[in-house]
Amino acid sequence: MLKFYWELGRDIVGMDADNKYGSGFYKCLSNDLKEELTNYEGRFDAIKLGAPLLTSDEDFDKVIDAITKDTESFNDGKTLVAFMGHGTEAESNGVYAKMQKVLSDMGMANYFIGTVEAEPSVDDVLALVQAGSYKRVVLRPMMVVAGDHANNDMAGDEEDSLKNVLSSKGYNVHCVLKGLGEIDEFRELFVNHVNAAIEGQD
Repeated sequence: MLKFYWELGRDIVGMDADNKYGSGFYKCLSNDLKEELTNYEGRFDAIKLGAPLLTSDEDFDKVIDAITKDTESFNDGKTLVAFMGHGTEAESNGVYAKMQKVLSDMGMANYFIGTVEAEPSVDDVLALVQAGSYKRVVLRPMMVVAGDHANNDMAGDEEDSLKNVLSSKGYNVHCVLKGLGEIDEFRELFVNHVNAAIEGQD
C-alpha cells in the first residue's frame, strides 16, 4: 500500500509538471482516482468521495460571509478590497464571476474578485479601481494558501506584479498575505464537506 501511494504521488508530480493548469488534467485525475479506488474497496472499511468547495449557493454565501468579515476593518468608503484567485481556462473559472455577482447583489461594491491567469484579469482590476474614487487598494489571495502566486504575481517586487501596477498609478496598495485556509469559517466549510461525505450526503 505504501508503494502504491508513493508511486501515485510520483506520477501526479510528473504529470503536473507536463500539464498546464486548466488543461483538464485535474479533472481526468479525479475521474481516474474514482475508478482506481473501486479496486481498493475491500481493503478499507469505507471509501468516501466528497463534493468540492463552491458547488452550492450555500457554499458561495458562506465563503463570501467569511472573507467579508475577515476584511471588514478595511470598509472605510475609500478602499477597494480585491481578492485574487488563480484562474483557469477550464469551465470552473466561472466560479469567480459567480462570486462577483453574489458580492454585487449583497451591495458589496468595494469588493472585487480577480485572477492571476484568466478572467477577470489584472487589467480588469485596474479598470475597476480607476472607475471608482478609491484611495487605497487591499490585495488578498483568493487561494487556500498564500503561496507563489500571492507572494510574486500579486505582491511581488517585479514591475508587473499587481501591487506595483497599482502603485505606479498612484494608489496606496496594502497586501495581506493570508490564505483563505487561515480563516476559521473557511476551514469549517471544508470540515462540513468532509462530514457530509462521511455521512453520505455529498
